[in-house]
Amino acid sequence: MAEARQALTEAVLWPLQHPDTFARLGVDPPRGVLLYGPPGCGKTFVVRALASTGQLSVHAVKGSELMDKWVGSSEKAVRELFRRARDSAPSLVFLDEVDALAPRRGQSFDSGVTDRVVAALLTELDGVDPLRDVVVLGATNRPDLIDPALLRPGRLERLVFVEPPDAAARRDILRTAGKSVPLSADVDLDEVAARLDGYSAADCVALLREAALTAMRRSLDATDVTAADLAAARETVRPSLDPAQVESLRAFAKAV
Repeated sequence: MAEARQALTEAVLWPLQHPDTFARLGVDPPRGVLLYGPPGCGKTFVVRALASTGQLSVHAVKGSELMDKWVGSSEKAVRELFRRARDSAPSLVFLDEVDALAPRRGQSFDSGVTDRVVAALLTELDGVDPLRDVVVLGATNRPDLIDPALLRPGRLERLVFVEPPDAAARRDILRTAGKSVPLSADVDLDEVAARLDGYSAADCVALLREAALTAMRRSLDATDVTAADLAAARETVRPSLDPAQVESLRAFAKAV
């Protein structure tokens, strides 16, 4: 996740913080970024961290919600989304589930609505009204479903893979999520994290929640969560990451 945060810092914050450097070196910053990785590995969390800097306004929408909410006028909704982003620049347009908003054209059965939405999105990205101080960030679990035209230079050109958390990242996730959970002195988060191979960020949070419920089942007067509670919770909360899917996603950027 640290690598993903650094890549997004370079693509999103650096152009806002150091425009003179880009100009001096004669390069344009990336216009768009595609954030992709397995479900539950913190893609949305990374975006929230960017938003928390307070240096840019964030306009977020889920692709599926946009299509559902604006049936018959989704293209207009896309134009309005980008108009708001331009008016509030510097800003970030966050397209969650971008595969639902911009799937490969010609493969849907919605009377051409999806194709028109993809065309509207491409027009906003490289149309006559340039995106000044506006960065577009898409997030997906299925980058293979996205229309390839969206990934060309000048569009969502920077591909950032969000790796599943390693032991150190899992420890940090447990530590952050566990701030409100009273842990017994016998709980060693380094040891717990080391045993959570295959657990996503969401799985780690779910494990802590289940451990707290286990403590309550043990005694409604429980004052903390013990190592035994966490061990019992692991029997219920199993790792959700599929190694084959992770490898397929990791290889995506090389295949584009």
